[in-house]
Formats: sequence, structure tokens, C-alpha cells
Amino acid sequence: MMKKLYVLPLLLVSLFGCNKKEVIVLDFDVKPEKSSYKVGEAVNFLITGNPDQILFYSGAEGHKYIYKDRTEAQSDQISLEFATNRRYGSDAQQPQSLRLLASQTFAGSYTTAGVNPADWTDITPAFTLSGIQSTDLAYVSSGVVNLTTLTSLGFTLDKTKPIYFAFKYTGTTGTTQPRWWVNKFDIKTTTTDGQVLPVANITTAGFTSVKVLATSPVSWTFGTDNILKYQGGAGTVGSNQVWAISGGLSLTKVQPDTGVALKNMSTRMDNYKNTYTTAGTYTATFVASNVNVYGESKTIKEVQVTIVP
Repeated sequence: MMKKLYVLPLLLVSLFGCNKKEVIVLDFDVKPEKSSYKVGEAVNFLITGNPDQILFYSGAEGHKYIYKDRTEAQSDQISLEFATNRRYGSDAQQPQSLRLLASQTFAGSYTTAGVNPADWTDITPAFTLSGIQSTDLAYVSSGVVNLTTLTSLGFTLDKTKPIYFAFKYTGTTGTTQPRWWVNKFDIKTTTTDGQVLPVANITTAGFTSVKVLATSPVSWTFGTDNILKYQGGAGTVGSNQVWAISGGLSLTKVQPDTGVALKNMSTRMDNYKNTYTTAGTYTATFVASNVNVYGESKTIKEVQVTIVP
């Protein structure tokens, strides 16, 4: 009887050991078909093994594996460039009809009472505005301006605080009020290692029209064409002071670099092609994994890719 009691646990251990489930060990490798490629030529990556999933980071700007978890970046160069189109009216009759203002003390109240001009600094002199154009398609670049260099205009940037921008429109009844359109508003940060990262653009800046002169008959609009518009008006239109104020923009927050999911367990992939548009040396990264209810097995393969002009 005692002998059976010793044998039974051994049988149970043997039984469970035979039925143990594990993640299938990865068998995966990747290499480019050639040592170098030309700009615009599809790079052919040859894949061996058949992992359940593959995630690909090309190594181009915004798609670097080493920055997949980065949400903040420090920089001494934070640039703004916008583009304007102006039509109708004249400077003599409607002087300084458009100005660009900046604030880091605006309380975020997008109402007539919530806008205190004392919170804002006119930074227009650092930029170029459009002259009167004969067509809607003629936009003039403001130039690329480093926001950290505006101290001579009375604006000292604090990179740790959100920044607000406002396009201030002023028009006086009695003569034609100019029409202003803005189709570009790009803020970028250049990191200490030379990466140029987007902070905001015309669609993400979040402009809101605020009638600082409450009786203003016209508002700023932003439509599906992604153009910020102030239509102005004829001489009979009432006087206007209307601001298009952005959301509070963080100058240190950036989007993590992203990869592309190439496959899942239901497909097989023996190669993958990617095209690079700029010459240089890239570190392409493939993250392969097998995943099931028992766990995950993962491997990371980095491949150097040379792109020549």
C-alpha cells in the first residue's frame, strides 16, 4: 500500500510534464537583398522564419525604433512658419489689418471678456505677411522663425509652459476690409541630436474665433479645405476686431515614433519592400514575436540600409 502512495505523485508529475504548453520559439532573420539602393528604389528585405507578428520601423524620421516610447523632447530651436494670402483693401485705409500675437499667460477663456490684450505680445515684425494678391492660390511664406529669438520684441519663450498664438484681425467700417487666409501653420522642434519633429500644424493647432469687439459682424472660419479664413467685407460692413486663438501648445511633447504592422499569424511573409525618399544610412528595425495564452517570445533585428542619390 505504501509503495502505491509513492508511485502516484511521480505519475502525476510525469503526466503534467508531458502536457506542458509553451510559446513556440522564434525562428526569424531578415536582411536586405542588396547592400545599397537608390533614392526612390524599393528596398527588398528578405525574411526567413514565420513569426506570428512582425512590426517594422523604417528608421526614417518619425519611424525610429529607439524613439518608440519618447513623448517629450528638449530643444533650443523651436520654429514657426505660416503662410498667408491677402486680397482686397489697402494698407492706407486699413493699416495693420492682420497681426500675429503670442501669449503664455492667456487663461484659455475663448470669450470677449476672457481676452486681455495685456497678456499678448505682437510678434508680427519677425515674420513676413502677404501683400495684396490677384488670386486665391498665391500664398506667401512667413519665413521660418526660431521662437526662442523673439526677446527683442518683448517675448521671452518659456519652453516649460504652453504657448498660445492669435491671428488678430482689425477692420474699420467705411472702406473695404481686407480678406486674409492662412493655409499653413507649422511649429517644429529640432532636438539635440538633429531630429526635426512636428509640434503642431494648421489642423492640430485648434484655432477658435473670438470677437474681441463684441459687435464684430464677421468671424474666422476653418473648413474642410484646412484653410483659416477671415472674409473681410465691403465698406458698409461694420467694424471688426476678431482673433483666431490657438489651443495651448506644449513645445516639449512629441508623438512617439511609429512602426508598421506587417503581418499576423494568419499570413506568411517572405519579403517586405520599403522605399526611402532621402539619401542616407538608415537603421531599419523588425520586431518579431510569437504570442499565445502561455506567454510571448520576441526578437528584434536591426538592419543597416544605405540609400544613395
